[in-house]
Amino acid sequence: MFSLAIYFEPARELKNRIFLHARKVDFMTDNILNLKNPDTYRENIKIAAKALISGKIVAFPTETVYGLGVSADNNAAIDNLYDVKQRLRDKKLSIMIARPEDITKYVKQIPPIAEKLISAFWPGPLTIIFELDDNSTVGLRNPDNRVIRDLINAVEIPIASTSANISGRLPAIDAQQVISNFSDKIDVVLDGGPADAGTPSTIVKIIDDTFKIIRHGVIGKERLNRCLNEDCFSIRS
Repeated sequence: MFSLAIYFEPARELKNRIFLHARKVDFMTDNILNLKNPDTYRENIKIAAKALISGKIVAFPTETVYGLGVSADNNAAIDNLYDVKQRLRDKKLSIMIARPEDITKYVKQIPPIAEKLISAFWPGPLTIIFELDDNSTVGLRNPDNRVIRDLINAVEIPIASTSANISGRLPAIDAQQVISNFSDKIDVVLDGGPADAGTPSTIVKIIDDTFKIIRHGVIGKERLNRCLNEDCFSIRS
């Protein structure tokens, strides 16, 4: 659904708005922020944080795949993210946290099995769903990636997140694939290079003193199950 629009702008502004794909012009944007240059890294993180605060959608790398995030406190932004991703409303978004201890902002009582999983796999590619006192649930993830953790710290509001793909399709593993998946529907893309794993995070739901695997991902069932019977500190790798 790519198209090329013509804008009558001053030449300098027009140059800044053109993004060149390896083979063609996909769309016009000045919102793809390259994070490889240390001189502009912090400024680009601040730009993405301001976009989140203003209700925009931001794409970012994680250690698994690229993600899409919005302010968890902005219902309009959340609705927009569901629409862009073509995701069913009954599939909840997860919340990204910068540090394991930030879990206490959302979960007051942490079950022992959750503490084991956190000690073994956070920060890392594990999303944990908790049941709350009001019978609702919240999914939390503490990613092992500098970019998204810096973004969380910069924005200082909860980030609701999901993988960067149209529902039912494979998630993006680099900025180019984000662009291919969504064209100009993403307001800011943080280009941190290819994601390391290329496979989504594992999702588990805590149920009493055990857990249920909701989505298979980077962390396999065998490693998770060892947390039920062993010292989880010994099985991080």
